[in-house]
Order: sequence, then C-alpha cells, then structure tokens
Amino acid sequence: MLRTLATAACIACPLLAYAAGGRAQPGLPAVALTWGPLALLGAWWIWRSRLRAWLGLLAALLLLGLWQERALWLGHLGVAYLLEHAGSLSLLGLMFGGTLRRGQVPLVTRFAAGAHPAMSASLRAYTRGVTVAWTGFFGAMACTSALVFALRPLRDWALFASVWTPALVVLMFVAEYAARMVLVAPAERSGPWEAVRAYLRYTATRDGAGEARQ
Repeated sequence: MLRTLATAACIACPLLAYAAGGRAQPGLPAVALTWGPLALLGAWWIWRSRLRAWLGLLAALLLLGLWQERALWLGHLGVAYLLEHAGSLSLLGLMFGGTLRRGQVPLVTRFAAGAHPAMSASLRAYTRGVTVAWTGFFGAMACTSALVFALRPLRDWALFASVWTPALVVLMFVAEYAARMVLVAPAERSGPWEAVRAYLRYTATRDGAGEARQ
C-alpha cells in the first residue's frame, strides 16, 4: 500500500508542479509539489541511516536556512526546478552506473537474480548491458534537461520535465522489454509483473539486511 501511494505521489507531483509552475508568479506551493517526493525520499534515507540524529540535524538546519532566504531563491525558481529535475536524473544515472565498477554486480543483474538465481552467462551479459543503457539514458536525459532549460522558454522546459520525461521512461521500459523478447532465451525471460516482483524481492532483501546490520 505504501509503495503504491509513493508511486502515485511521484507521478502526480510533477504534473501538479507543472500546472502550478505555469502561473505568472509560482511560489511555495509549486516548490513543495516539485520537491516533495525527493524530500520524502531523503527523509526516509535519513531515518534508515545510522547517523540519522546528525543527518536530521543537518537537514533541519538546511531547511531553516532555506526558509530564512526564501525571498532570494523564490526569485530564481527556474533554477530550483532544473536542479531538482536534472539532479534526480543524475542521481539515478549514478545509482545504475556505480554498479558497473569492477567488482560490483550491475543493478539490473541484481534485480534479475530475484527471478533467476542461477543465471546463465548470456543473461548476465544482457542485464549488464541493460544497466549500461539505463545509465546512458539518465545521463542523456539530465543533459537534455539542462539544454532545454538554457535554450527554450521555461514553459517548454516544464513540459519536458513533467510530461515528456515520464513518457520517455515508459518508452525505455517498452524498448527494453522488446529487446528482452528477442535477445533472451525463453526460459530466462521475465514478464513485466515478474520483473516488478523481482525488484520488490530485491528491495525487501536489501532492507532486511540493512536492519540486521543496525
């Protein structure tokens, strides 16, 4: 239930922020809608950290500073929107790309292992390639976001960030699924729902390991 609500919020908030950002003088409501999901994710990460007391204090000081200087940054909301959008895409790219280092297991390989514990060499190679593809996709999207912001009116960039970005992510999933049907042996293929279940098993296992370490 919580995962469903979080997913719905992440889809709805950018669209609401786009609507709010289209006003002549967007203010705190638009900022809250834009940064809300990312702020909640950061709060969840802080809560799960061993250093949550210190990190929570730093986050509170940061929020206090932003509130004190709200008149300054509210005058440059376009930059704030760009940092949130391009920054989120960059973090996703780093999350995927960081697992491509020597000695690391590619992120998509970790997901696939939930459905296929005994993976063939060809499936490992494929899932590594998908991890590379997602890394490049998020990097390209972050660069495109910056270029559109620099070269086009803010309204056009808001359309790209709030409408085209999720549409392209869905298209990327569809393209990967089509490639999987061609390149992966039938016995090792996973349908969309199986892939989601494998991801949930992976996150549940990771969460459980994190709690055990704490």
